Amino acid sequence: MKILIVIDSIGTGGAQKLKAELALGLVAHNCQVEMFIYNKFTDEFFASDLSKAGIKVHIVSKKGSGFSVVVLNELRILLSQNFDIVISSMHAPSIYSALALLGKRKCKLIVCDESSSMAPISLFRRCMFYLATLFSDFVVPNSFNEAKLMKKLPGRSKKIRPIWNGYDLSLIPFYLNKSYMNKGIERLLVVGRIAHPKNGVSFLRALSLFQKRNGWLPEIKWVGRNDNDKRSIKMRSEMDLFLSLEPEIQKKWSWEGVVNDVRDYYQTSDALIHVSIYEGLPNVICEAMLAGCFVIASDVCDHPLIIGKNDRGLLCDPNIPESICNALENLNQMESKKKLEIVKKAREFSEAEFNRDIMTKKYVSLFYEK
Repeated sequence: MKILIVIDSIGTGGAQKLKAELALGLVAHNCQVEMFIYNKFTDEFFASDLSKAGIKVHIVSKKGSGFSVVVLNELRILLSQNFDIVISSMHAPSIYSALALLGKRKCKLIVCDESSSMAPISLFRRCMFYLATLFSDFVVPNSFNEAKLMKKLPGRSKKIRPIWNGYDLSLIPFYLNKSYMNKGIERLLVVGRIAHPKNGVSFLRALSLFQKRNGWLPEIKWVGRNDNDKRSIKMRSEMDLFLSLEPEIQKKWSWEGVVNDVRDYYQTSDALIHVSIYEGLPNVICEAMLAGCFVIASDVCDHPLIIGKNDRGLLCDPNIPESICNALENLNQMESKKKLEIVKKAREFSEAEFNRDIMTKKYVSLFYEK
């Protein structure tokens, strides 16, 4: 089985990580896998792993922003090499893939969407992506919530197959730091883009409320890059202003930037805080649960399915800072036995649901489904 995965880059990012994981999983299932990208980042975060697995990466230099005829033409030329399956990820790569396959439908097209329909994109791009999903054989969102939203539009409900994220479990060992279990919260972790959906200002307001109620604050580290869209730039500016006016929080706050390996952060933090206002299925929640890091997540999208009724973490309302603060206080006051029970249940659940081999098998089953 010869497969081409089309995505914008193999740099840092949730969709990029998932497609790298899928590529490696497909190779383990004896598939011949190649990738097509058109944004070459300096970090090329997953390039080494892909190279070691013998996965060829075709790189096209895209100049400027917006639609590129060069990218489309190069993809059409590549697709003349008799691929059996094309898997695209994200809006623009899926649009390129659908257009490149016009008149060449000898292979299946699987369109993946790791984002949310609530994300702000232009009407033109939204319509073009919708047409790409209509043209595809299958549409694979990585969350059941997004699958429901997708089915509201006509013409594609029968081809939608939600598949949760999958990871190589051997690379995410369960690390239980019992010294943290016996204390209140001392170190909190945020992992993700510094972007509007991540709800940074509400989190800061929750920390301010926590400090007023309790007279102290834990350390907070935020790992991730800055997004450069207008709403994200505005949120970062609002966060910087908030921190400048709240010196007690600023003393405890650290922007960590992009890191090569986030596992050390999971092992040295009391909890991952993920209070986004909408999501697909975040890698960081899945990885934290696998790693043994307690998770506090917003009560949106698939998070309730993953966390359960506070069985495998704690949920909060991302739009109400008091709700976020309450979750922090609940964790701080939680007995060590209860914390231990929750993180163990989280690991058991995530081992069963976020296994790369299981994810890969679900994709492979689509290759043969008519």
